[in-house]
Amino acid sequence: MKKTLTGLEELLGKAGAERSGYIHTASEILSQPTMWRETWECVNKASTQLKALLGDNPRLVLSGAGSSHFVGVSVAPMLRKVFPYAEAVSSTDIVMDPESVFPKQEFILVSFARSGNSPEGIAAVDLAEKLCAGNVKHLAITCNPKGELAKIVGAMGSKGYVLNLPEGTNDKGLAMTSSFTSMVLAGLLLQYIDKDNITSSRADVDALSELGQHILGKFDEVARRISNEDFARIYFIASRPYFGGALEAHLKVQELSGGSIVAYASDTLGLRHGFMASIDDQSIVVLTSSSNAYRKQYELDILREIKKKKLGKMVVVIADDKSDFEDFADVVVELNASAPISDGFLSIITVLLGQMIGFYVSMVKGLDPDYPSPKGIINRVVEGIRIYPYPVPDGSF
Repeated sequence: MKKTLTGLEELLGKAGAERSGYIHTASEILSQPTMWRETWECVNKASTQLKALLGDNPRLVLSGAGSSHFVGVSVAPMLRKVFPYAEAVSSTDIVMDPESVFPKQEFILVSFARSGNSPEGIAAVDLAEKLCAGNVKHLAITCNPKGELAKIVGAMGSKGYVLNLPEGTNDKGLAMTSSFTSMVLAGLLLQYIDKDNITSSRADVDALSELGQHILGKFDEVARRISNEDFARIYFIASRPYFGGALEAHLKVQELSGGSIVAYASDTLGLRHGFMASIDDQSIVVLTSSSNAYRKQYELDILREIKKKKLGKMVVVIADDKSDFEDFADVVVELNASAPISDGFLSIITVLLGQMIGFYVSMVKGLDPDYPSPKGIINRVVEGIRIYPYPVPDGSF
């Protein structure tokens, strides 16, 4: 039987696609299931060095800016179940107030970065060295071995380690796609390093990759439908274990639409605390459901309320089983996973739909998804940031 092509695959097969303004972003979205398997290989190969750096019971501060910060938000809940301390703090917050971020005890600063050239990420490493010398080690998880971050941490000897992800994760498009999901996966795999059973995670990664390949086709159809709706706002709703995926999904739509769509991310119970007031008849609502029966009760409650109050133009639910949600959603995307997917991995699945919605909205609005900011308001590597000297306090920090 001939394989049915997704919309992205059809676009990539068109004559002149290489000059289209979408070839990188489309290719990078579709490459992700392959990149996840390659990411596992990178982590597995580096497992001895990672275990040596992590040591016993490490405290982790997860740093990054923008999408790279959302990587930390995505992995922190799972890592907190394994490590005594794992907190995601954006490098932008670290630069502004480092003394409230860094622990007094020994810790590892885990820096996530696609390019490794963002000024705040480099400044966060420098501040940790200046304020916490002797108490801090560094792990850089990056998609660019030639970036400044990789060079700095790579020169630290036993105090630092650089985990370089596959070359294909270093997206050429402006929006982070394969870089984001691959860094999330690498971060999640640290829990297996700590348990000395990285090989056991291969089955989970294979299952995730198979699901990703399958769900990209389903998401493609839904994303095209949404992009042709006349909407002005979109809300991504998710619970804590995978809320980082909702944050990244909202950013993808906002970036790739050139800012013409206003996007939001809310945790499931938090929606009632103000955000709900802004859901109007020009709003799309996307909720990712948990495989956890406890959390699912709250998700169904919020969907009942949205329906009762007649909020939103369209409600979309991503779920294991559509039967629970058909009465409350216009579209239910059923995962049909061969085995239940851990909620920790749902950040990766959630963001795929945001990437594809953003891509198709960009196309509908006549933008180039590879560079959706024609006025240069945003860039692939952030610009215009000046880093000022920090007044290091006298004595011990």
